[in-house]
Amino acid sequence: MMFLLKKTSKHKLPAVMTAIAASLAAFSFPAHAEDGVLEGDTRLACEAVLCLSSGNRPSECSNSLNKYFSIKFTRPDKTFEARRDFLNMCPTSHDVKSNMPALINAIARGAGNCDARFLNSLNKAYYEKKIVDKGWSKWNSDDDTVRIVRVEYIKNELPSYCKVYEENEYTQGVIPVYVGVEKEDGQFVDPPPQ
Repeated sequence: MMFLLKKTSKHKLPAVMTAIAASLAAFSFPAHAEDGVLEGDTRLACEAVLCLSSGNRPSECSNSLNKYFSIKFTRPDKTFEARRDFLNMCPTSHDVKSNMPALINAIARGAGNCDARFLNSLNKAYYEKKIVDKGWSKWNSDDDTVRIVRVEYIKNELPSYCKVYEENEYTQGVIPVYVGVEKEDGQFVDPPPQ
């Protein structure tokens, strides 16, 4: 039995966590305690799936998110694979009917790589701007100095993996919003809590 909520603003993450934990406890898996409740990395993986599917992350998410984000390698593809393997420890991650493999891939690619801080540092581009410094005479342009400066700005286009993360039917408010004007003051800001 798999229970995840589709995008809607009326559902809150703690209620979702409780419902999924209850439904997962009904299964019999090798990584559970005598009372049928998941524990260890299996439990952390399931909690991470829930917490990373929502932009609203309560304090109950800290252990699973610390575990998830501690998985780092120098090569981004290795980090993606290891994080995906961790999330796949959750018993419901292989449920094809509920499109869970796509959600796991979207989370592994996007979570931690699609927040405002990361996007503002990654999505940088440059353009050349012509600046005219006026000389001593404001009526004559012969003594003006023209210089070209390279201006850095934050592009408003999301990387493709962030689009997949946001467009998954189970993710809620996880992608930052671009505010301002591109090539001026534009930047990504984290979405408001739902």
